[in-house]
Amino acid sequence: MSLYRFSFAMLALLAPLAHGAAICDDTMDRTAPSARFLDHGNGTVTDQHTGLTWMRCKLGQTWSGSSCLGEPTVYYWQQGLQVAERIRSDSSHALYHFGGISQWRLPDIKELATLVEHACYKPSLNEAIFPRAMAGGGKEVNEGYVYLMSSTVTSANGQRAYLDITSGDIGLRSIGAYPDQVLLVANKP
Repeated sequence: MSLYRFSFAMLALLAPLAHGAAICDDTMDRTAPSARFLDHGNGTVTDQHTGLTWMRCKLGQTWSGSSCLGEPTVYYWQQGLQVAERIRSDSSHALYHFGGISQWRLPDIKELATLVEHACYKPSLNEAIFPRAMAGGGKEVNEGYVYLMSSTVTSANGQRAYLDITSGDIGLRSIGAYPDQVLLVANKP
């Protein structure tokens, strides 16, 4: 095989990775298949397994009817709690009663963990349900990591839990350290 043909073949194989497509093991059963989510057609989905309703886009992004536009905003933990409170209580906020739901909040770490698609990484979320999950920092973050904030705090050492949607791992970090992206949830309406 010539070097030219080899290079072209490698480019064809690697092109999907360059566009941010998840890397999945097709031999594994899906843990968060699209059929599990009821799409309301308004930028929200209900997880029929847990009964929770999720915004499809992270804060800072806008639902276009088929995808999430723009870049997610990152917040420090206290800011994340405050913006969720403003969305619930401030009728002038753009996301007030988004999707007809009034009780948007930060999810706890157990709720976030239910979204993990264990057969995939980069991202470990179902991209058909949560489009552009790896967006951030002005680009698709294929070389970095994307963390989602949770409301879960450990009382022993003042740390909070986060979900690494790149790998599906859960971690802890200091409450005041490092801003994260926010995906809001609501209990069954």
